[in-house]
Order: sequence, then C-alpha cells, then structure tokens
Amino acid sequence: MKRIFHLIFFLIFIKHSFCLTPPQTLNPIKNPLNQHYYQVFDNKLAYGVQITGPNATNYCNSFSYNGTKGYLVTFTSEEEWNWGKTNNLTTSGMWISGSDAEKTGVWKYSKGSPEEDDFMYNLYFDKCYSFCIFGSLEPNLIKDEHWLHTSGSVTVPYVNNNGPLALLDKYVCEFGGYEEPHIPPSPTTGSTVIIKRLNSFTIDNQLSIIFKNRADSSKTFSCTTIKQIDTGSVECAIPPGQGKYTVAIKDSKNKNNNFPIYWNYELPMIGGVYPVFTKGSTASITGANFGTIASEITVTLGAPGVSCNNIIITQPHEVFTCVLSENLTGNKFLPITITVSTNTFISFKAAIFYNGYYYSGFLAWATFETSMIDYASNLRIDGQIGHMGSLYDDTLIKFTNDTLPVQNGNARWILWQNAKYVGNGNFVYITGPNIGKPCILKYKSIIGGDAVKATWTENTRFVIYLDTLELTNMTLSSHTGVLTEYGGTPPSFTIPNKVNTIDTIGGKVDIGIDNYGTIFSKITVFFNGKSVPFERDYINGELDVQIAAGFDGPYEIVVRVDTLNTTANSQFVKYNEPTIITMNRVPTTGGVVTIAGSSFSNTLSNTLLTFKSCSLLSVLVPYKSYTCTLPVGSGTIPVALKISNQSTTAIYKYAEPSITYSNNIAQVGGVLSISGINFGIDSSLIQVLVTGGSDNVNVTCKNVAIIEDHEKISCLSPPLSPDTYNLEIIVDGISSITPPQYQIEYFNSDLYTNQDKADLLINGKDLPDATTLSIILGSVNISSYCLGSQELIRCSNLPLNVISGTLSITQGDKIYPSIPVTLKPWISSISNQLLDTIQTSDVTITGRYFEQPIKVLKDNNNEELIKDQDYTINSPEEIVLHIFGGFGLNHTIVIENQNQLKSNKVIYSFFKPELLSVTQVEDLVIIIGRNLSKTLTTLIFGSYEPAIKSIDSNRIEFNLLTSKSRNGDIYVIVDSQKSNYLLLEIYPILYSIKPIASSFNSTSKITISGNYLFEEDSNNNAVALQFQYTFKTPSINSPVGFLSNCLSLIVGTEYECDIQPGYGKFEIIAISKSSPSQISNSLQSEYESPIVLKVLSQVYLNEPIDLLISVLNFKIDYTSVFIEDQECENVSIVDQTTIKCKYQSTIPLPIERKGLNVKVISANLSGENDCLVYSTLYDCELLNNCSGHGDCNKKLPKCICYQGWRGQDCSIDSEKYPPQPEPPIIDENGSTTFPGSKINYTIAITHLVEMDITDNPVRFLSLSEIEWTNRTGLSNSSNFYSGNFNKQGDNSTIFELIIHYFSDQGEIEFAGETLYMPENSIKYQATILGWKFSSELNYLVTIFKSKTDSSEVYNCESIDTQSKYLKNQYQIQTFSTSLTGKFASRAIIDDRITQTELIQIDKQNNSKIYNFIGASTDDIDNSKFTLRTGVISPHFTIKTIIDPSFGQLLRPEDDDDEDTNCNSNKWKVPVIVVVSVVGGSTLVAAASILYYRKLKEKKSMKRMSISMNSMKD
Repeated sequence: MKRIFHLIFFLIFIKHSFCLTPPQTLNPIKNPLNQHYYQVFDNKLAYGVQITGPNATNYCNSFSYNGTKGYLVTFTSEEEWNWGKTNNLTTSGMWISGSDAEKTGVWKYSKGSPEEDDFMYNLYFDKCYSFCIFGSLEPNLIKDEHWLHTSGSVTVPYVNNNGPLALLDKYVCEFGGYEEPHIPPSPTTGSTVIIKRLNSFTIDNQLSIIFKNRADSSKTFSCTTIKQIDTGSVECAIPPGQGKYTVAIKDSKNKNNNFPIYWNYELPMIGGVYPVFTKGSTASITGANFGTIASEITVTLGAPGVSCNNIIITQPHEVFTCVLSENLTGNKFLPITITVSTNTFISFKAAIFYNGYYYSGFLAWATFETSMIDYASNLRIDGQIGHMGSLYDDTLIKFTNDTLPVQNGNARWILWQNAKYVGNGNFVYITGPNIGKPCILKYKSIIGGDAVKATWTENTRFVIYLDTLELTNMTLSSHTGVLTEYGGTPPSFTIPNKVNTIDTIGGKVDIGIDNYGTIFSKITVFFNGKSVPFERDYINGELDVQIAAGFDGPYEIVVRVDTLNTTANSQFVKYNEPTIITMNRVPTTGGVVTIAGSSFSNTLSNTLLTFKSCSLLSVLVPYKSYTCTLPVGSGTIPVALKISNQSTTAIYKYAEPSITYSNNIAQVGGVLSISGINFGIDSSLIQVLVTGGSDNVNVTCKNVAIIEDHEKISCLSPPLSPDTYNLEIIVDGISSITPPQYQIEYFNSDLYTNQDKADLLINGKDLPDATTLSIILGSVNISSYCLGSQELIRCSNLPLNVISGTLSITQGDKIYPSIPVTLKPWISSISNQLLDTIQTSDVTITGRYFEQPIKVLKDNNNEELIKDQDYTINSPEEIVLHIFGGFGLNHTIVIENQNQLKSNKVIYSFFKPELLSVTQVEDLVIIIGRNLSKTLTTLIFGSYEPAIKSIDSNRIEFNLLTSKSRNGDIYVIVDSQKSNYLLLEIYPILYSIKPIASSFNSTSKITISGNYLFEEDSNNNAVALQFQYTFKTPSINSPVGFLSNCLSLIVGTEYECDIQPGYGKFEIIAISKSSPSQISNSLQSEYESPIVLKVLSQVYLNEPIDLLISVLNFKIDYTSVFIEDQECENVSIVDQTTIKCKYQSTIPLPIERKGLNVKVISANLSGENDCLVYSTLYDCELLNNCSGHGDCNKKLPKCICYQGWRGQDCSIDSEKYPPQPEPPIIDENGSTTFPGSKINYTIAITHLVEMDITDNPVRFLSLSEIEWTNRTGLSNSSNFYSGNFNKQGDNSTIFELIIHYFSDQGEIEFAGETLYMPENSIKYQATILGWKFSSELNYLVTIFKSKTDSSEVYNCESIDTQSKYLKNQYQIQTFSTSLTGKFASRAIIDDRITQTELIQIDKQNNSKIYNFIGASTDDIDNSKFTLRTGVISPHFTIKTIIDPSFGQLLRPEDDDDEDTNCNSNKWKVPVIVVVSVVGGSTLVAAASILYYRKLKEKKSMKRMSISMNSMKD
C-alpha cells in the first residue's frame, strides 16, 4: 500500500512540478507594515493533490505579482507573524520558509527569498536570530525533516519541521522585498553588517542609513563607516544597542526607501541558568543579546510563568540575575521567556546548573546515534562541551523533573541513557569524560522483566521514562529524547597547535576553546608566562584574549579553568612581520615621507629602514608609521624595513608629474611650453607624449628641455592633423596620466608650403597680395621674388643663398604662424646620359638646394648610396658624379638631403653591348666584342642559351653542344640591353672512321663519327652536307671523290656512307655547303692492310728458295716483302692470296724466337707475321743409318732402300719379308691385339702442365679425369674425339683429338712441314682450346707416356729394354723391335706457326714436372719400362695444335733363333696396342703389325674401333 502511495505521489509530482501557473487567481493581500503581498495557495483544492515543502518553495519562486518575484513566506518579525495570524496566514498545515538541509539543526531562510542564507535558528545553541516561534518539541531531529510549516491551533499557532515527502494542502507565498535593501540583524554588542540590494541608490559619502526605534521614535542611530563593496552593497558599523527599529536610507540625490524597513537586534539567547524554585531566591542567567538596560528586560519562569524580577546586569549583554517573585510549587522551571526591549524569545532547552554540571533536555525524537553524536556532542553551554547524560541518582531525577518543561500534549519525557550493558546488571559510560567507567542507572523497574533483561548485550541501548523511572531497551533506530550533560572535562583548544597572529601593537586574539568552564568558573589566560585579560564568546566557543604589544614569537598561550590547564605547547601567538601599506608620494623637489602600515615598532632601537637618501627617520605613530625626509629626485626607490627579526620590502614612487598649462600649436607642429609640477631636474629622464585624437596617434615630442626645475619644460612637437590630443609627461618611468588627462589642441593655420621644381609655393586661404607681405625664409628676405594672392603665392628664381629654414610671414602687426620649410633638392640637368661600361665617367648634375649634408642615390628599384668619395660638391647648385662603369638602361640619380627629402630623378644609361666577331675553334666558340659584363650577360645562339665558359668585357667563350648547336645568329643581352647579331656557321668536326675499308673490288660501308654533322640550321633551313675523300696513292685510285649513299645514323654525330674499293691510305673531310662552305678537319683512314697468313714453303736454313707466302690485301705493283730486315727479291703474284719471292734462307732463327718475321708492304700499308719457321733436318740414326742398304732422306726423315731390301731401316731382305698378319682385334675395353704378337707398346697423353717463366709448374690437368662429350668417325681411317675437364673445376679448357691410321707408307703436311709416315703407323693431332694462363709469360707442356715390357727373352736369355732420345724424336728398343715417336718441329699457336720443342721428363730431366704430377704405378712396376716426354707450347690465347706420330721398326732374326722352346726359328712380330689414357685424351699409338697387302687398309680399318670411355693407361 505504501508503494502504491509513493507511485501516486510521484505521478502527481511529475504532473505538477512544472506547472508554473498559480493554482488560484493571484489576489494577494497587502501588509501595510512592509508593503509586501501575501497569498495562501490551496494545492489540493486546485489540483486534488497535496504538495511537499520543496515543491512549495519552487512554486512560489516561479510566481510573480505586480512586477515582484514570489517566494515562500519569510516571517522575520513578531509584527509580521501577528499580522499573518490576523489574516489567516498562520493556520496550521501551511508550508513557510525555513530549511536546515545544508546542516541539520542550523536553520536558514529558504532559497529564492530576499533573506536567503540568513540564519533563522540554531538548534545547538537554542538561538533565534530575528524571529522564531517553534513548539516545545520543535524543531526536532527526525531524519530528513528539513522543511517548516505552521502548526498548533488558530489561537496558539507555532512552527514545526517535516520531511520531504510530507504532504500539505497549502503554502503561503510572499511578494516584494527583492527591490528593497536587506539588512541582517546585529548582536546587541554591535557589529559590522553588509547591506545588500542598494542598486537603486547612489552610493557615495552622502549616503545615510538611519535606524529609528519602533517603540520610541526619539531613539535613533546611524550605520557608520560606510564602505562600498560593489555596485549594490555597502559595509557599515551597527553600534551596540537593543530593540526593534525601522530603517530609512537616503542618498545624495534625495532618494529614499519608499516604505520603512523593519529591523531588530538579535533576539536574546539563554545559555546556562543557575535555577531557584522558592520565592525571593536569586537566579543567574547567562547567554547573549541581553543588552545593557536592566529595565528593558523581563523574565518569566515555567508555564504558566512566574516572573523573576529585580533584574541586575552583572556582565553587559551576557549575564544578569533576577529574584523569583513566587514559589514554583507544582510548576516547572522551564520554559524561560525573556524579553529585551520588546524582542522576545522562549527557551525550552536552556541548560540548568546542578551539582557542578549543566543539564538540558530535549525531546528531539532522534535515534541514539543522532542524539549522542549529532546533537549532544555539538552543544556548547557556558564554555562546556555537551555529552549524553544518564539518570544516576535520585536527586538528579528530582532535579530534572522540577526543571524540564511540560511538552505539548503532555508528552512523556523518555530519555536515552549514556550506558552500555556489560553483564550482571552492570553498565559503563559510552561517551563523555567518564567513558568506560561504571555507570549507575536509577530506575524502579524493567519493562518486560528478567526475560527482557536476559536479552541485553553490549549493543543494547536503553531509555528511562522520567515520570515512572521504568527502564527499557530500544532499537538503535528508535526515536526519543535526550538529556545532555555539560562539564567534567579539562579545557582544550579546538584547533591544537595553532599559531595565532597579531600585529605588534597588540590586540584581541580569538582562541577557540572547549570546556572553558561556566560563568561561575575561575578562568586565567597566560601569554608568554604572564596573565592577560580576555572576554568570553559563548556563541562561538572562544576566548577573546587581549595581547600586549610585542615583537617576533611565537609565544605560548595557556588557559587555566579553576585548577585545570590546557595541554602545554598546544597554542601560540606570533607577532606579524611588518607590512608597508602606504607611503605618501613627495614631489620631485623632495619632502617628508610618511611610511604607514602595520606591525611596526614604537622605537627606533629595533627598527632598520633601508631607503636610499631618506634621512631623519622618526616614529610618527607607534607601531603604525614612520617619517623620513627624501631629497630631490624622481622615479622609484626600493624600500626595506626590518623590525626586530622580521622584514618587509616595498617600492617607493615619487609623486607623478602633473600638467597645469601647455600652449596649443598649429597642425604643422612646433614648440610646446609646458608648466606643472614634479618634472624633476634631468631632461634625459623626461618623455613627452602626444596621444589620442581621431587617428589615435602616439608620438614623442623631441628636444625636451627644462626651462625651470620641476615646473617648466619645452619640447618640439611634430606635425599632426588638427584635433584635440592628450598630453602625457613621463618622468623617470612615472606618468602624468591621472583623470582628467591634460589635453592640447592642434589648430588649422591654413598655411603650408610645397615645392614646384625650384619654386617655393606658399598655400593658404585668403592670402593677401604678396607685394604687401614680408616673407623671410631663414635669414633671407625673399619678398621680392614672390607673386600671388588668395590661395597661392609662388616664389621663383630664389637667391642662391636661400637654404631651408623657418618661413615667417607678416603683414604689419598680423603675424602668421611660422612654418619650417625644408627645401627639397631639385635637379635641372645632367651633362652626359650615355656612359662607358668600363672607364669612369664624370657626370655633372646641376640644380638647386643641394644643401649639405646630402646623399646621392642611384637606381630607382633598389636605391644604392653613392659613397662620398665618388662625387664632388662644387656648390649647392652643382655636383660632379664619378660613375665607375656599369651596364643597362635608365639608371636614375636622386639627391637626398638630411631631412630625407629626395629630389626628382634624372636618367643615364651605359653603352649597349656590341659583337665584333665570332670564331669557331673545334668545339670552342670565341666571340670578340665590347661592353660585355661578367655577371649580367645572357648569350643566345640560334634557339638556345649556351652556358658561358669564360667572359670578360671584350671576349666570350662557350662550348658548342652537339644536341643543340646549329648554324644561326648569335647575340647577347647585358642587363636588358641587346647587342647586334652575328651569324655563326659551324664547321663540322670529324673524330673517327670505322671500320677499315675493304680492299676488294666491291664498295664497302664506313661509319664516320664527329660533331655538328647537321643538314639543317637553327631555323630548320636545309644545309647541304657532303663527305669528300682524297687518296694518298693517286696512281692506284682516282684521287678525289665524294662518298655515296650517306645515311645519318645519329643526328649530328654519325653517318654511314659507301666508299669505292681501293688500296692504301686516304683522308676524308666533311663539307657543310653554306655561304661560304664550312670544311671540317681532315681525318686519315686506309684500306685494309696486307695480312700475312703463313709461309707456304718448307724452308731449310741456307737453302735458297722461291718462297711462297699466303697474303691478303695487297696490290702487287706496290708490294715489297722483307724477311726480318732482308728484302725478298723478285716479288710476283701467284694468285690473289699468294706472293712469291726469292729468299736466300741465310738468316738464322734466334733461340728465343719461334719464327722469323715476314713483312709485306703494299701501297704504303704493311702487314707482318713471325711465321717463317725452318724445317728440321733429321739424320737416320734411329733407322740404323739405313742398315747400309739405303740412303737417308734427312728432310722426312726416311731411308731410301737399295733394291732387294725392305723395311724402314732397309734391314730386311725382300725375299724374307714376312707375310701380313690378320688385322688387329679391338675389344670393348679398347685394347688392340695382333695375333701372334707378344710385345706391347702403350703410348698415352697423361697431363697438361702450365709452367711459369722460371720453369716452375703452376697447375696441371689430368687426362684420366676427362669427360668425353663427342666421338665421331671422320673416315675409315680417322676418328675425332672431344672432351672437357669440368670435373676438375676447369670449365674453360677443351681437349680435341684426331687419330689417323696409315696402313701404307705416305707423306703428310703439318704447319708447312712435310712428314713421312711409314706403313702401319699412327698420326695424332691434339688441339687444346680455352686454357686460362695465370700469366702471359707462362707456357704449356703436353706430357706423353710410352710404356712396354722392361725386358725380352732371346735364346732363353733376358735382354733389357733401352731408349734413345734425339731432337724431336725418341726410340724405345727391345731385342726384337723398336717404337719410334716423331714430333713435328712446329706447332700452330693461335693460327700462327711456331717452332716447338720436345723434352724428356724423369727424375733427372725436368724433375720439377715429374715431381709435380707424381709417379704412377708403372713407375714402380719392375716388369715395365716407362718413358715420359713433353711437348712445349708457348703462351696462346685461343688454342694450340701439336702433331706427333708413332711407328715401329722390325728387326730380322737369325735362322737359329730360338722358338718358344728356345730352339725354334721364327719371326717375332711385335704388337703395338693402341689405348687411351684413363679419362684423358690418350694418344693411341699405331700397332706395328705385318699383314697381308691385299687386306691392308680394308680389313684392318674395318675392325678398328676405339672406345675412349673404356681405354686404360
């Protein structure tokens, strides 16, 4: 049900909380006492719902009537309440102003009222400020009851508080008061108050605020010492007094408040009471606001009241006594009703003194916690802190029954007890001075008996019914009354360890203190160990201690109450450091300075003043001021004041300057004469400023001078527009600006001058005829040179002695304002306007007013000052300028005088640039000219701007650009001046001709490179370009011609052309067909030179021969041949590639050379080659010198057998020549076996070794690791093999091998040498390509290994194998046969023929190579005979070719030769097995076999098959 109620209320609140329209028609009633309007609003009648206090406040604040704002009614006086009571405004159940929402128990008037934030009532002190009429139980401390409403009956209405959800039908709004001044009440002791809302009054020193006693109009007083706070507020002093008053306010304009303002001193407040109960007994009452007039005080005790008469005031405003007129039998001591001068207050909560303590009771209807903490502990009575009390004995119970008032409705006194249950019927105090000590509760019975008692714990809280002394426990949330006890605690400072401050003059210090005793206690205050006087402030809980004058500190304060002292060193007083507040400002003439402030001294003995030049220090007012005498001066001075041990600083200022007079001046400016004070004596410290005016100027007056110290100065003020300006003087940083500011006037004299060339023009209005005037410029009378009137007078042809100065014009006694005239220089002529660009030119400038000092400036865009030494002033009318060359047009000359006035401009120019010639030197162009500038020149050639390489005044050099340079015009621009044009026709430049022209019968193409080979000029006009050739051997070719079919490959730089066939040398030029033609440099070239390929003849030393030479590119008619330096005779042509000549063969071949030089010269061109190698002549030693049966042919070598003999060495009888065996059988492993043979020969190429120049090995490749990549049969008797060495990390070297088998004898040719091949022999041709030498001085050795059995058995006897080594050949001999290896004496190196050399390699011969490649298994096999040889190839780039051959030689056997049984007679037919070196290019030896002639080549080659992969070493 409760929740439904709250919801309904919330909805109603939402509906009406924003309703700003009054619930009834506004028809308020007027209070004639204060002219305010009041109206009761019935919310329930209007809307059917009641209203809360906060909403009532908001509603009234939203209403207005008659232009005045509404607010919830504020009853601030008894008269207003009584009027409201008469007019039914106090009927029970209506919301009125008042709230303690900010602090519970401290009541203020509600927000929105004129009295907002004024105090109404303080529950803790039971103090009412202006008017209160609470019920005996009000205002209570029920939680959240922060709003007030009327209550009681119609005849006895009062006010009580209620909560935010409390609902009433009505509320009362008041209108008026916001426009009225508001004056808060004052204590009877008097106070300073702030009066607000004086905005409609003029606040000045004539404002009066008069208070008139409402009971006796003859009693008045004024609020004094009025001080304005802001535009609508003042502060003033209310004197001590008592009673009620009306207030009248009046300002200097006679404005009054329209109706009286009701005001009263604060109502009396009762603090503590010493009670009496019998007639004639004297009661003592303490408190505040009792006033000083005993006759104005009335007191009644209890209800109905018994008067207490014979009032005696024992302490003004705070304590009085009275005598009880009747016994209080059957009556209570409280309430006490006290009236002071018609201000009445009824106290239900006064504290009553009993047995050394005060006690007060209040049915606060508060919880235990609220009663103990928020209420009782906040109470202060007569210097004592309150705490919750307990009924501990019968006399106290009786005392409280006799004193506590009867409550409304005879409500019972139910009092919380300061007791905590600790078991066994025992209690201890919860709070107060006896906290934790045993507590005795006096009660007669326990409600609920022992059963209830058994439930008690230490958290149980108790109450006692005062009338029946019943004890019962209550919950913590229960609400009831409280008995407060005061006393029993030593005094203590409210703010411990506080350092209070006071001026050195001494005075009152407010010491906040608790438990400082009662009015009857003896209180002593000690300061710095001495007793000092004091006053007690009951309301604020303070002792107002009077401190004597002193210095420094802090010093200790101790308070003793009876025999109890405050804690030592817990409160101090310190004297303030000195503070300078004011220092009068003496004039600049000096004077006495009064230094006023606070916390000064009364003696100079502890005073130290640091104040430059201020002397004669003395104390003016002790503790407050000093005087000293300051001399003449100005500006500011730092001041330091030290009193005892404390200091302060300040800045002193002399009095500001003040202007009393200044003359006005014309708009052209002039001298200001200024009078006043405080100008000082130093003009350098004075500034005079003219400011303001319609243009808001700020200018400085120059040439300040002191006319009279301190009082008169003058200065020169600049021209300004006619207007009124502010005049300000600043003396040493201090300005004269103080309202009102002094002003001067610039007036329009209507007189000014200007200049027309050399004429002076005087302008004005209504000027008289010049002939009637005296016109003086400076000291020269120029009247006779001036004509005109009205608005213009022109003064022409002025005398030469006229200079700038003051223009004075008078006409009788009429004096015109003097005008300063500064004549502007005028140039009338210049002697020379066209100047040399290099040489210095003297230029004469004539004119007027060249007054020194002057400046001569040149160039109008960026004026440059001409130095003094660069011109000569002959007179004020003539200047000679020395102009040191330059460039450009329209340079200006201006003359400026010392007043920065510039003359008119005159113009001069420099000669323009001129080009005289232009020359091309290859890529460089040289221009000869005049008037050229190093920095200002721009060069134009054709359509582009070349970069200048070098330049001086007469010469320019720049480089042509192939990409841009074309025939065209050249000109320059120097500082905007353009030169004449010169035509530059570029001659071509040739750089190269490629390739060499062919000498054959057909034309060949050549490429000509160069620069400027263009067929268009810069304007894109065609230019003919041709290339002309001239032969240097005219008899061979037509001497001159032009290349044909020329085609541009790269524009301007490269052409391709056809040239006719020919021989010898020629030159080419390029001809650009312009006018005249431009011819390039000549470029020499030639046809292909003779190329000597080789010598075709086999030549033997000292054997003359018709030498055949293979040559290309020769013309036989102009050809000669040389062998070394010896000319070969009878040169003739064999064919187009062969020359024949007679050579005597007498020139030996040097050891270090591989061939003789053959040079062919044809048509002045030559070619040569070291290609003539002598063939070797061999003897027939290895052929047994032909066995005596034949002749030796040493060129082959070969035995020519006599008839009847056969065999290579002619050792076999023809009739006994053995038959041919079967052809050899080659298996898949590559081994070749001839039937019936027992002796095998193996020959292999094993290594390629690189040697350096010192014959040390560098690296080698082993042919055992070769990888064959090609095997091809070339014919029935020839095979081709090719492989690489990638596996050995060599990716460049290629090894090629051709093997050819000769079944019959024959001859072959290799490198121009004829070699004899016997029957059954094999020839090899080994080619090595791509070998990368580590040095060009290194050479290559190709190593051959020959192997056979180490011995042969003959006639059962072992015969050792032997070897023989000769030039280019060797022989291995067994008993029955021998193997002969022959090597051509020549090798082919990079397509040229050179001699070669065969070396033996073993442990004794060429051992470095032997050790480098290492020994093989055959070397340590005793059954085998091994021979290593090497062929040397010189350094080559591409390839080398070597050509060895191998054959066998049969020996005849005796008829009695043993057979296999050592007795047979047979021919031993040796077999030569042809195998390949493991992995390498093995040279396969020919098998020396005999077989039938009819099958010789057909059968043997058919069966011959060599597998290079399967061959073994």
